[in-house]
Amino acid sequence: MALVISSNFAASFAARTLEKNNDNLTRSLNKLSSGQRIVQPTDDAGGFAVQLKMKAQIQRTSVTKNNIQNAISFLQTQDGVLQTATEVVGRIAELKSLSTDATKSSSDLQNYNEEYQVLRQQLTDLQSEKFNGVSMFGTTMGQTDSNQQGVFEIYTTEQGNAASAPSVIISGVHLSSVSSTDAAVSSSISSGFSGDVTSMSSGGLASTGLSMDGILSDLQNLANARAVNGALQSRMGYAYDQASISKINLESARSRIIDVDVAEESTNFAKHNIMTQAAASMLSQANATGRTALQLLMG
Repeated sequence: MALVISSNFAASFAARTLEKNNDNLTRSLNKLSSGQRIVQPTDDAGGFAVQLKMKAQIQRTSVTKNNIQNAISFLQTQDGVLQTATEVVGRIAELKSLSTDATKSSSDLQNYNEEYQVLRQQLTDLQSEKFNGVSMFGTTMGQTDSNQQGVFEIYTTEQGNAASAPSVIISGVHLSSVSSTDAAVSSSISSGFSGDVTSMSSGGLASTGLSMDGILSDLQNLANARAVNGALQSRMGYAYDQASISKINLESARSRIIDVDVAEESTNFAKHNIMTQAAASMLSQANATGRTALQLLMG
């Protein structure tokens, strides 16, 4: 190759190589410092788009888990009230049995009746119990059915309320009669309410309208309501487990796309660092080749 002084191809090539190696070194340094394989979209445009969708899905799954936990808390609180209602109705059954004792006078019966009246009022008060301002026993029309009281829909996946998304329906529970179209788990004990005992068979607790068969039916209905509540809690528990597993798997999948392999990248960093230093050294040598032509001119 001819010895020239107007251009220096070797220096230009060395400068270009140094630039490329320095870019690779900077990119590797950015990956190691951030812990991410994709620092900017140009690193992996397709992977960057996929991980963004996965990130949003993970966030929605976290919210879904919170919603499911809130639903479980709702059901647990509702079951606590149902347990109290069962105890109230059970005590009313005891009072009804006591009222059938032929040795009791009308005054004795009236004393039993006083307790029945306050217990019946307590059951009515339980009907108005709420969870975070939301009625647990259906005093307003529900969210999923405008004709049925106390119906709630809990979405159990990150799809939310999208079409065909899975969900759990929490149907209304009524502790006392709400209307002629709504079933109540404790409707029989409304007979004789606010009445005075006038004989062994009429008035208040002694009224024949308040039958033991009806009270036992109420107890069975309360037991059924608690069984349904427990089944819903079990289902929501499984839904929560599934959401937790899905979130873990999504995080793992996203990690494989976005996170850097430190062992591999540290090797690349060492290589790019050496190549950058070598290119810088060669650029210095290439810049020095023009001195040969200068020596010839000075000779």
